[in-house]
Amino acid sequence: MSSQEKERSIAFARDKARLTLPVLVCVLLAVVAMYLPLPKRFIAVVPLLLAVGLSVRLLRFLSSRRGREKIWPAMTLGIVGMLLASLIVQGAFYSKVQAYEQCIDGAQTAEARADCESLRDSVVLGDVLHLR
Repeated sequence: MSSQEKERSIAFARDKARLTLPVLVCVLLAVVAMYLPLPKRFIAVVPLLLAVGLSVRLLRFLSSRRGREKIWPAMTLGIVGMLLASLIVQGAFYSKVQAYEQCIDGAQTAEARADCESLRDSVVLGDVLHLR
Protein backbone atom coordinates (compact mmCIF):
# COMPACT_ATOMS: atom_id res chain seq x y z
CA MET A 1 0.00 0.00 0.00
CA SER A 2 1.51 3.30 -1.07
CA SER A 3 1.58 6.32 1.19
CA GLN A 4 -1.12 8.10 -0.87
CA GLU A 5 -3.47 5.13 -0.59
CA LYS A 6 -2.77 4.90 3.11
CA GLU A 7 -3.53 8.62 3.59
CA ARG A 8 -6.72 8.27 1.56
CA SER A 9 -7.75 5.29 3.67
CA ILE A 10 -7.08 7.18 6.89
CA ALA A 11 -9.01 10.23 5.64
CA PHE A 12 -11.96 8.01 4.67
CA ALA A 13 -11.96 6.32 8.10
CA ARG A 14 -11.84 9.73 9.80
CA ASP A 15 -14.76 11.02 7.71
CA LYS A 16 -16.74 7.83 8.36
CA ALA A 17 -16.17 8.16 12.11
CA ARG A 18 -17.16 11.85 11.97
CA LEU A 19 -20.46 10.88 10.33
CA THR A 20 -21.10 7.79 12.48
CA LEU A 21 -20.63 9.27 15.95
CA PRO A 22 -23.61 11.68 15.83
CA VAL A 23 -25.89 8.82 14.75
CA LEU A 24 -24.84 6.76 17.75
CA VAL A 25 -25.27 9.70 20.13
CA CYS A 26 -28.78 10.39 18.80
CA VAL A 27 -29.83 6.76 19.16
CA LEU A 28 -28.41 6.63 22.68
CA LEU A 29 -30.27 9.80 23.65
CA ALA A 30 -33.48 8.37 22.21
CA VAL A 31 -33.11 5.11 24.13
CA VAL A 32 -32.55 7.06 27.36
CA ALA A 33 -35.59 9.24 26.60
CA MET A 34 -37.73 6.12 26.07
CA TYR A 35 -37.33 5.39 29.81
CA LEU A 36 -38.93 8.69 30.81
CA PRO A 37 -42.51 8.74 32.10
CA LEU A 38 -45.15 8.79 29.40
CA PRO A 39 -45.81 12.40 28.50
CA LYS A 40 -42.09 13.20 28.52
CA ARG A 41 -41.23 10.03 26.61
CA PHE A 42 -42.36 11.53 23.32
CA ILE A 43 -39.31 13.82 23.33
CA ALA A 44 -37.48 10.75 22.00
CA VAL A 45 -38.96 11.53 18.58
CA VAL A 46 -36.50 14.41 18.14
CA PRO A 47 -33.26 12.40 18.42
CA LEU A 48 -34.84 9.53 16.48
CA LEU A 49 -35.68 11.77 13.54
CA LEU A 50 -32.19 13.25 13.71
CA ALA A 51 -30.77 9.73 13.67
CA VAL A 52 -32.79 8.93 10.54
CA GLY A 53 -31.43 11.97 8.74
CA LEU A 54 -27.87 11.32 9.87
CA SER A 55 -28.09 7.63 8.94
CA VAL A 56 -29.28 8.52 5.45
CA ARG A 57 -26.39 10.97 5.14
CA LEU A 58 -23.99 8.24 6.25
CA LEU A 59 -25.45 5.79 3.74
CA ARG A 60 -25.01 8.35 0.97
CA PHE A 61 -21.41 8.80 2.04
CA LEU A 62 -20.91 5.03 1.90
CA SER A 63 -22.71 4.62 -1.43
CA SER A 64 -19.48 4.08 -3.36
CA ARG A 65 -18.21 1.47 -0.90
CA ARG A 66 -18.83 -2.25 -0.55
CA GLY A 67 -22.17 -3.45 0.73
CA ARG A 68 -20.67 -4.80 3.93
CA GLU A 69 -19.91 -1.31 5.23
CA LYS A 70 -23.54 -0.31 4.77
CA ILE A 71 -24.93 -3.01 7.05
CA TRP A 72 -24.62 -1.11 10.34
CA PRO A 73 -26.21 2.14 9.13
CA ALA A 74 -29.03 0.11 7.57
CA MET A 75 -29.53 -1.81 10.81
CA THR A 76 -29.53 1.48 12.69
CA LEU A 77 -32.33 2.71 10.44
CA GLY A 78 -34.26 -0.47 11.21
CA ILE A 79 -33.81 -0.05 14.97
CA VAL A 80 -34.78 3.61 14.79
CA GLY A 81 -37.87 2.64 12.77
CA MET A 82 -38.89 0.14 15.44
CA LEU A 83 -38.43 2.73 18.19
CA LEU A 84 -40.51 5.25 16.24
CA ALA A 85 -43.20 2.61 15.68
CA SER A 86 -43.20 1.92 19.41
CA LEU A 87 -43.78 5.60 20.14
CA ILE A 88 -46.57 5.74 17.55
CA VAL A 89 -48.34 2.77 19.15
CA GLN A 90 -47.96 4.34 22.59
CA GLY A 91 -49.43 7.55 21.20
CA ALA A 92 -52.35 5.68 19.62
CA PHE A 93 -53.17 3.95 22.92
CA TYR A 94 -52.02 6.86 25.10
CA SER A 95 -54.76 6.74 27.73
CA LYS A 96 -54.50 2.97 28.12
CA VAL A 97 -50.71 2.95 28.35
CA GLN A 98 -50.75 5.83 30.81
CA ALA A 99 -53.32 4.04 33.00
CA TYR A 100 -51.16 0.90 32.95
CA GLU A 101 -48.02 2.84 33.91
CA GLN A 102 -49.84 4.60 36.74
CA CYS A 103 -51.13 1.23 37.95
CA ILE A 104 -47.61 -0.24 37.91
CA ASP A 105 -46.19 2.82 39.69
CA GLY A 106 -48.78 2.51 42.45
CA ALA A 107 -48.55 -1.27 42.80
CA GLN A 108 -46.76 -2.26 45.99
CA THR A 109 -47.35 -6.00 46.03
CA ALA A 110 -46.95 -8.83 43.55
CA GLU A 111 -50.74 -9.27 43.47
CA ALA A 112 -51.26 -5.62 42.57
CA ARG A 113 -48.68 -5.93 39.79
CA ALA A 114 -50.45 -9.04 38.49
CA ASP A 115 -53.71 -7.06 38.37
CA CYS A 116 -51.93 -4.38 36.35
CA GLU A 117 -50.57 -6.99 33.94
CA SER A 118 -54.04 -8.39 33.37
CA LEU A 119 -55.30 -4.83 32.82
CA ARG A 120 -52.61 -4.28 30.20
CA ASP A 121 -53.37 -7.51 28.37
CA SER A 122 -57.12 -7.07 28.31
CA VAL A 123 -57.22 -3.37 27.40
CA VAL A 124 -54.68 -3.35 24.55
CA LEU A 125 -55.96 -6.57 23.01
CA GLY A 126 -59.54 -5.33 23.32
CA ASP A 127 -58.70 -2.06 21.57
CA VAL A 128 -56.91 -3.84 18.73
CA LEU A 129 -59.87 -6.17 18.19
CA HIS A 130 -62.31 -3.21 18.10
CA LEU A 131 -60.28 -1.50 15.36
CA ARG A 132 -61.35 -4.07 12.78
